[in-house]
Amino acid sequence: MEDESADMQLVLIPWPVMGHVQIIEFAKLIIHRQNLLPLGRTLSVTVLVIKLPDYIDTVSSSFADSLSASSSTTDAAASSGLNFFILPTTDPIPAEWSSRNRGYFMHNLVQSQKSNVSDFLRSRRRRIAGVVVDMLCTTMMGVAEDLGLPSYVFFTSPASFLGAMLHCQTLHDQQNVDVAELRNADSDVNIPSFAKPVPPQVLSMVLVDKQFWLERFLHHARDYRRAKGIIVNTFTELESHALDSFSLDSAYGDGGNIPPVYPIGPIMNHHRHSRSSPSSEVIIMEWLEKQPPSSVVLLCFGSQGSLHEDQVRQLAVGLERSGQRFIWSLRRQSPEGEEAKFPSEYGGHDALRGVLPDGFLDRTAEKGKVVGWVPQLELLSHRSVGGFVSHCGWNSVLESLWCGVPIATWPLHAEQEMNAFQLARELGLAVVITLSYDERKSVVMAADIERGIRELMEESGRGSEVRRRVKEMSEKSRLSVVEGGSSYISLNRLIHNVMINVHVPEQ
Repeated sequence: MEDESADMQLVLIPWPVMGHVQIIEFAKLIIHRQNLLPLGRTLSVTVLVIKLPDYIDTVSSSFADSLSASSSTTDAAASSGLNFFILPTTDPIPAEWSSRNRGYFMHNLVQSQKSNVSDFLRSRRRRIAGVVVDMLCTTMMGVAEDLGLPSYVFFTSPASFLGAMLHCQTLHDQQNVDVAELRNADSDVNIPSFAKPVPPQVLSMVLVDKQFWLERFLHHARDYRRAKGIIVNTFTELESHALDSFSLDSAYGDGGNIPPVYPIGPIMNHHRHSRSSPSSEVIIMEWLEKQPPSSVVLLCFGSQGSLHEDQVRQLAVGLERSGQRFIWSLRRQSPEGEEAKFPSEYGGHDALRGVLPDGFLDRTAEKGKVVGWVPQLELLSHRSVGGFVSHCGWNSVLESLWCGVPIATWPLHAEQEMNAFQLARELGLAVVITLSYDERKSVVMAADIERGIRELMEESGRGSEVRRRVKEMSEKSRLSVVEGGSSYISLNRLIHNVMINVHVPEQ
């Protein structure tokens, strides 16, 4: 009789926003390494999809719809070993959830799916090799553990931030330190995963805001230590200092107990998913084709990033004064009191004229394009794009390095300020527009924006040195994922770990 356990399944649980879909590309990597499995075994991957309501984020919800459609075609998905299971929708209480920011909304949405996930895992328990949860879905580790299943964490932020979370958890649990007070420190803060002391003003609010830290992120950090392994979307050549810190016995508290860390990046979302109309994308690409090489600066703040109207006008003034060609992905910020909602499209030039300075669109018509959502990786890959004004979300950082396009830092939220500091001050891979910013309150003035964009695009001085270093790191990022590269080897180690930890059900 054929051994049913020969066909194993890895279950992945992503955080339900576009910035965390790299876990799906990770699934494809696993499937393509079947040759590493013991003789006679196969490993398929099932992704459990939690869909955001359309009224919260049309980009993420439409992406989930596209995954659902791909799974319903069955033949292609099943033959590849990659399957998608759309979890049943739950019925959140809008009055309760919309009164807080989107992070709390999604946290509660994930929590509401625990019983559905438990039912799914229980029904397939005998075949499940392990459960991989997103760094913000660690509540599902308990669900897996209740069924005796090994769990792993997929960390979409840099290794430096993983170290920061573990360090703050150590300070809280072992040294009785009020981590929130780090924001008011008189001097820069030493964190094991950063080569240089970190200025207090760039510490992520998820670490130093008491509500964020005590209600959510402290628990995530504790959960990471329980995992069989932590998979990080980074590569050794980029974050050698942070990765080395995890092997230091005293870096993260008495006893250490840091699970194996697997840097397997850069993993990027190559899934072609567009929310802009085909005609607008054609217009953008046709315009880019007419521009000189490396002459265009792309301004894009991610799927969750947006600027308030005063800031939009300052950016427009600084951008125009810089004299650079540009593509600006400009999206409308959600209203005050509706912070759970994601940015939306302005919906045409008439709406844009209401927020941009008088005459801006007419004066810059030949010089640039103001658009809505854009296929960022595709644009960064174009020969005409030579600079990137970015929020420094980690996916965007990896995409820019892969494409060899330098960044001007403009972080907005999450750990982005710490990413910007690491890129610009530690690694010399970015120029600075700002390192510290409040998405709804801060204003970067036009003069600082003009200076940053000019420095980013200049052919001499600081900008040219950054460009050289970025080109070097681009080559290293591409070499890391080919056979024999650091991330290729790390993924092999991970698969070996997964097979060793396979749950053997009781007979």
